[in-house]
Amino acid sequence: MAREAGKLNHLNRFLNSAKMQEILEFWLKEYGGAKSGSTSKQAFYELTKGVINEFKGIYIHPDLVHFVAEWCSVKYAFYVKDIMDSIDKKVHEKLDEEELEDTVENAKPLFEEEVGKMCEKQLEHERELCYGYRDSPYELDQWEQENLKREFREYELAKIALEAAEKKLKAWGCFVQKYCE
Repeated sequence: MAREAGKLNHLNRFLNSAKMQEILEFWLKEYGGAKSGSTSKQAFYELTKGVINEFKGIYIHPDLVHFVAEWCSVKYAFYVKDIMDSIDKKVHEKLDEEELEDTVENAKPLFEEEVGKMCEKQLEHERELCYGYRDSPYELDQWEQENLKREFREYELAKIALEAAEKKLKAWGCFVQKYCE
């Protein structure tokens, strides 16, 4: 960043300045969770050995990038802000996609389990009602078969509703992605 702004030689002076030391101390108290003696180890990393010249330099924690960019120039600070915002946006989009996929994958087995529990409870309840009125075992078996057919139809309708909800959820995810762009 400082190289692009033409202020590479002045960077060390800025990093050791009183203003930057004040920023570092505040940042470490609020966000870094370390004592003020280890400021430069957490905030900066100097890469000089074992890499090509293009990647050599001092790397700064993402929270502090805009301070250095502002020091370079106001125009450059806005340019860096846009870059950091686009990176943040891409990270959030990826996380939202993963969360959406997890939601759909986790919802299906839970839904099927709940439908199964409801069917079992309903069948037990209807058996209890039926025992008082049955005349023969054949009538009960016939009644249970009709009941199972009805429950299967309800299960199929619930399954169709789940698939429709999944489609809407996927479509909503696409809408959110397009809206965020």
